[in-house]
Amino acid sequence: MQDFINQEELTAEISYDNITRIEHYPFPKDAVREAVFNALIHQDFSVGVPVQISVYKDKLYISNDCVFPVSWTADTLMQKHRSLPHNPDIANTFFRAGFIESWGRGIEKICNLCKEYGIAEPEYTVHPNDIMMMFKANEPVNEPVNEPVKLVLAVIADNPNLSKEKIAEKIGMSRATVTRALAKLVEIGAIQRVGSDKSGHWEIVENGE
Repeated sequence: MQDFINQEELTAEISYDNITRIEHYPFPKDAVREAVFNALIHQDFSVGVPVQISVYKDKLYISNDCVFPVSWTADTLMQKHRSLPHNPDIANTFFRAGFIESWGRGIEKICNLCKEYGIAEPEYTVHPNDIMMMFKANEPVNEPVNEPVKLVLAVIADNPNLSKEKIAEKIGMSRATVTRALAKLVEIGAIQRVGSDKSGHWEIVENGE
């Protein structure tokens, strides 16, 4: 489920450890999975409305219909509270399958996972008959250009007519790594392609990063 959300809806920040590609998505996979399980365990299926997930570039919402004790608020959820699953059979099944650790710790676990991932705790909005939680991504930061990108840029500055294969040969990395580095340089506006892939050349953009 979370893999589908990541692959189809979210854009990962790409970095490299030598030639190893590292994808960092804005929200922790385990926290989102726990939140969906939590929504299913407490979902009021009699309403006929499914658990809803809305994905944006910097936010992810999960909403479900539920039955709350009259006095409960969003603050109650963030504190230690009794476990009152609306669907105890589903909760027990998830517990026995190893999908959840224990009843009543879902929100605590989600918050801890977010802290470990380096993002804020999710925000909860409680209505009389439903609850919505929002994961919010960190603001993007301008990270230092990684080593393959630096090497490719240096080679292009020396000879903008080299093919990807020749660039890869010069820096001692794979063609795939060079392709990703070139894509990153184009993305940040450091270089542009002039002419066709076969007979054109690379051009460094003035004031490019």
